[in-house]
Amino acid sequence: MLASARFFLLVSVVSGAALASDEPPAGGLAEDAFFDRLPVVLSVSRLAQPLADAPGSVTVFDADAIRSSGAHDLADLLRMVPGFLVAHSANGAPNAVYHGMTDENPRGLQILVDGRSQYSPLFFGGVAWNLIDVSLDDIERIEVIRGSNSAAYGSNAFLGVVNVITRAAADTQLVRVRLGQGNDGVADRHARIGMRVGDAFVRLSAERMRDEGVIGFNDSRRNGRVNLRADLPLGFSDELQFQAGVVDMTLDAGQPGDTREPPRQIRAAKEFVSAGWSHHAADGVGLSVRYTRSRERYKDLFSASEPALDALAARIGLPSPYFVLIDQRIRTVRDELEFQHTVAPTESTRLVWGVGARHDSVRAEQFYGTHKEVKQQVHRLFGNIEWRPAAWSVNLGATWENDSLSDTSLAPRLSASYHLSPQQTLRAGITRAHRIPTLTESRARTAYGAFDSSLLGSQAGFVPVEITRNSSGGLDQETIDVQEIGYLGDFREQRVFVDVRAFREQVRDRIVPAILPLSAPNCDLLGLLARGCGEARDFLNGQDVDIRGLEYQVRWRPRSATELTLNQTYIAIDSRANSRLYVRDPAAAVAAERHMDRSAPDVATMLRWSERFKHGLEASITYYRYGRFQWTPDSSVGPFERTDLRLAYPFRMARTTGELALTVQGVGARRAEYRDAMIGSGRATVPASQFLHPRGWLSLVLGF
Repeated sequence: MLASARFFLLVSVVSGAALASDEPPAGGLAEDAFFDRLPVVLSVSRLAQPLADAPGSVTVFDADAIRSSGAHDLADLLRMVPGFLVAHSANGAPNAVYHGMTDENPRGLQILVDGRSQYSPLFFGGVAWNLIDVSLDDIERIEVIRGSNSAAYGSNAFLGVVNVITRAAADTQLVRVRLGQGNDGVADRHARIGMRVGDAFVRLSAERMRDEGVIGFNDSRRNGRVNLRADLPLGFSDELQFQAGVVDMTLDAGQPGDTREPPRQIRAAKEFVSAGWSHHAADGVGLSVRYTRSRERYKDLFSASEPALDALAARIGLPSPYFVLIDQRIRTVRDELEFQHTVAPTESTRLVWGVGARHDSVRAEQFYGTHKEVKQQVHRLFGNIEWRPAAWSVNLGATWENDSLSDTSLAPRLSASYHLSPQQTLRAGITRAHRIPTLTESRARTAYGAFDSSLLGSQAGFVPVEITRNSSGGLDQETIDVQEIGYLGDFREQRVFVDVRAFREQVRDRIVPAILPLSAPNCDLLGLLARGCGEARDFLNGQDVDIRGLEYQVRWRPRSATELTLNQTYIAIDSRANSRLYVRDPAAAVAAERHMDRSAPDVATMLRWSERFKHGLEASITYYRYGRFQWTPDSSVGPFERTDLRLAYPFRMARTTGELALTVQGVGARRAEYRDAMIGSGRATVPASQFLHPRGWLSLVLGF
């Protein structure tokens, strides 16, 4: 509680010093006009709706809120949203989940950037956070849908949606640069230029980011992005939009002394092109078509040794230690096409419907056990109708989806909002969502190196040294049924806004890993040396999870220059491994239950104060507190607190605008956010604790 006491003391002292100021407020969790009227959200049902009419809970960040948050990347920003957990994992990549269900590679959260899915075919099919193809500087607003939304966006929206909307090219016609430098190797560079080419507005931006990761770990990372957007108006109602971009990432990996995971550099890259047409008529009719092609490349190529293989090499006269080539190169191609149509059949109803198709192909020989492409196709039909009789707002929506790796599914949603008064709204809703198995869960046969069996006098050719994953397939989709009650209070005279969501989320057939024996002839060398066949990780529909809880956000603006925000989330999770998992792998069943029961803290709190002083000086302090939880089955995170500080001074010199800002994350103390202890792990080379130390950087923004 010492950190919380420091927080309130600092707020009291600084806020008291600002009483003479009554200037416009610093950025908050929504647009500046939030307390004048509730913002319009675009993402929940695919219809533009006032927040009070939307069939779900939404947290909105506008460009000023993003700037003033001090967030270093998109995942970092999400820790300010009720119910979210965010950390940097052991492999250097950010992780973000909603309501627990934690994992090394979380799945089920859909990230959209101008309609482009960031859900990646790489590895486990989650979000490739290091390859997000937009800079925070280019974002106009972010809408975070807290809860399942497969009814609007399909199976990847299993737990929620983060919809990122970038700035229109016409709104970014100046030159802008940002420089950031801090401890832990933080070095950020961003530049943007906008211009008009004929009737089209064009924006080009480039960014380079670097940091040294977690102290004691070899996980430094360097990210680069180049992004182009061109908007071409066609009269008053139509527009063509073209976007293209390239993202690259270099990540240090491995640990000194670890022969299986030696120190090395991992490289990844992504490029995309996207073209769309939209039509918006005055009678409420809207049409849009968008096509996107993206490619991802991942290269992790290194030599490693295995003690059992070293002993074998010594016995047959080969050099020892004996090194094998680990070729973890992956190439993916995704094509995605979507059509959407909006109409207003009557004065009290609106309807949006559309169709979409996605095709993924992945080539990764040592990951899937074949030199051929592994493919997945998804087709969907979606729709939502809004009906507004008197004081009610009713939304009925659904998505039908056909996936080449699993069964056809239907994800429906029914939500009704009753406006108790112009200031208060009560909402109730039920929805069902699905998550289709990823390519890894359905098709992976991952080999750790290969050994030439002819050296042993065998004619079997190259034999895998170890098979680490061997997916048997035949998986069913995960299903989640959600019941929720929401309350919105917009008390403008008191400058108070309240958002409450009570929920129950019942997950069935959760896909979990299990260690199962291999069977001949698909044996690995280590298994044969042990006079067996070996064992590998498979994936089973092995668990049901019941999540109950309450989350709320209260925002209070006592003066126009002061804003206070309090978020809290209370969660209780009860999981049950099914009989199939207990029979196949009892240890995995016990670990899965323990992990899911503890995959979210019982209570998580965020308290934020922001102030704008005379002469434009801005300050904000954000305090977080989390109870104990687990990110992975074999690690834990103890209770921890974190306090972030940001001071900023906007200025103007002639035609040049700018801002000088200092951001410090984790003021005063170290903490572990991803792991502070290992649970029953035999990996002695992995450090038990992953502590983050205070990190600060100074940034300068100039606009010409």
